[in-house]
Amino acid sequence: MSVDPHSDYHAHDPEDADAVSDDPVVREAQELEKRMRRALATKEDPMRDDESTSERLRRLEDEDPEPTSD
Repeated sequence: MSVDPHSDYHAHDPEDADAVSDDPVVREAQELEKRMRRALATKEDPMRDDESTSERLRRLEDEDPEPTSD
C-alpha cells in the first residue's frame, strides 16, 4: 500500500472529540470551522438552488442558533 507524501497528518479530524482549546485564537478557529462544516451541503441536506454558502450559513444560524461556549 502506498502512502501519499502530501497527506497532512496534523490536519483536524472531524471525528476527534469536540474539546475546545484554551487558546482564544485556536478556539475562534474551532468555532468558525464548526459553523462552516454545518453550512456545507450534504446529500442529506442539499443547498437550495438559489442559495450561496454564505446565505446558507446565515439561514442556518437564524433557524437554529447553536449556543456558544462563552
